[in-house]
Amino acid sequence: MTPIMRLTEKTRERLMLVHGCSMLLLGLALFYIRATMTSLFFYVFGGAFAFLLVAASLLFVAGIDWVCAAGVGRRQLSQLRGFLLMSTGVALCCVFLIFYPGATFQMLRFVLAAYALTMSVGKFELARSWKNSQGEQRVMYALAAMALAFAVCMVGVSGFGDRESLSMIAAYSLFLGLQMLLTMYFLKRQILRLKAEKHRLKQAAVWLVDESVR
Repeated sequence: MTPIMRLTEKTRERLMLVHGCSMLLLGLALFYIRATMTSLFFYVFGGAFAFLLVAASLLFVAGIDWVCAAGVGRRQLSQLRGFLLMSTGVALCCVFLIFYPGATFQMLRFVLAAYALTMSVGKFELARSWKNSQGEQRVMYALAAMALAFAVCMVGVSGFGDRESLSMIAAYSLFLGLQMLLTMYFLKRQILRLKAEKHRLKQAAVWLVDESVR
């Protein structure tokens, strides 16, 4: 299927790297903001800045997801449409919460829980269709299970205040960054293995041709 917009393999790798690193930086920034929320001033302005960071990061990541999916092909874009719409919807909900006077980090936690649930479903599908080593497939299943655990915790754990909710959101952001970088590494290894196999088949074909000529 012809890609909507052609992306080289290197470009996709860089976009995934930016995606992962941006979520890691977001998680670290949220942990830092959480640590500074010790007075009313830092509580109010730190909380507002945290909302802005989360919304901006999710919008940025959603844009990267759309670009990467569009660069793969129309068929793959159609298959990923649900996930892409969910990630975009979560980002827009975060933007809405910025302007909602009664917004709390508990609300943001519930919004991100829906995103985590969608991510876990996508990871389970990726793990189920993984064709390489069983060790990598088990890691994929573990990542999917962790994403599901985050979704359950963000919805099921009650009694969390703003600081505790922010800590959970920060931890989930770090998890998103790490799992993206790990997935990128596994995909890179898969591509290299496919290239090596293709090269071996080509060499074998050349050898057979030489033998037939002789």
